[in-house]
Amino acid sequence: MKLLVVALIFSVALGHCTNTALTPTPEQASADALTIRTGTSFGMCAGYCVHEYVINGTSVALTQSATRTQNQHPIRTCQFTINEADWSALKAAANVDAFRQQPERLGCPDCADGGAEFIELQLNDQKHRVTFEYGKTIPGFEPLVDLLRRQRTAHPSCK
Repeated sequence: MKLLVVALIFSVALGHCTNTALTPTPEQASADALTIRTGTSFGMCAGYCVHEYVINGTSVALTQSATRTQNQHPIRTCQFTINEADWSALKAAANVDAFRQQPERLGCPDCADGGAEFIELQLNDQKHRVTFEYGKTIPGFEPLVDLLRRQRTAHPSCK
């Protein structure tokens, strides 16, 4: 009889642990649904002038394209990974609700061939993109801009 009671308690405790481990918290669920897009473009250049990075967790896809010389420079795409610490830092810096309050355009991106940068945060089906002057920042989002620039610098092109 004691053995039956111990087995019952053990199976209930084991079942409870398994259920809680498989159910993500709302914060985990929304962080897992986050996609970050970032990139640069220069309208008056030759070669691969547009770089777009799509970050889903630790997986990153880079697409490079030309604006003026598409025949000589076909679209290139490659993939690489970032470490979990970098992804965690990006998620922490990406305040989606506050980011949605930003205007879609800051300054005069790519005016006088100064270049443009963009950051887009997508959470589930909702996304918001902010395009700004190359080398400038998005007020209040300096850490996110800096982290994304580091990733772009670490992986500047498809090889």
